[in-house]
Amino acid sequence: MQRVILVIRDGTDVPIADVHPDEATARRALAAYVRERTGLLTTRHAANDDGAIEAYFASESADYAIVGVAGDER
Repeated sequence: MQRVILVIRDGTDVPIADVHPDEATARRALAAYVRERTGLLTTRHAANDDGAIEAYFASESADYAIVGVAGDER
């Protein structure tokens, strides 16, 4: 079973890594992280999450990665 890892690094914070079942779930978690950090908590589903993510990570000191990793079939 494939899993997806979301890694976020911004500013001086320690990088965050989370495992998700698929890319869509990781992307939603990334959008929620950006909404939390920018104070947009009241919006459950932002109309433009992609734009908000792009703007938030425009700085050279912030980046993220969503990477699929193969798991073993146990």
